[in-house]
Amino acid sequence: MRNIFFAIILITFSSCSNMEADAEKVCDFTTQTTEMMPEIMQLSIKSAFGGDEESKEEAKKQLDDLENKLESMVEEIAIIKIKYDEEEFEAYLLDNCESAKKLLEMGLALQELGDSIDEN
Repeated sequence: MRNIFFAIILITFSSCSNMEADAEKVCDFTTQTTEMMPEIMQLSIKSAFGGDEESKEEAKKQLDDLENKLESMVEEIAIIKIKYDEEEFEAYLLDNCESAKKLLEMGLALQELGDSIDEN
């Protein structure tokens, strides 16, 4: 009985530390994402409306690289999130990750903007 109790405690602590480590990784990804957004926007504009064809192609190549990196991070986040209860993990992330809070606020602001445009 004592061994079972010890095993349960050990599993509980390792589960918490796994969630903590995974949340930290997701937080790092969200920080990188928010840092990449201005560059993605700039490269998108440059690849569409930039000067000569050579600079457009270079901007497009850089944009593709960033989008591939972003896609890879999104895939890793999806793999991490399926290991946990979605609401519990998101709540933990929002409590412990400033960049996740900022992304949520930006998303809500964009949604409100879209809703107000749809109403008009």
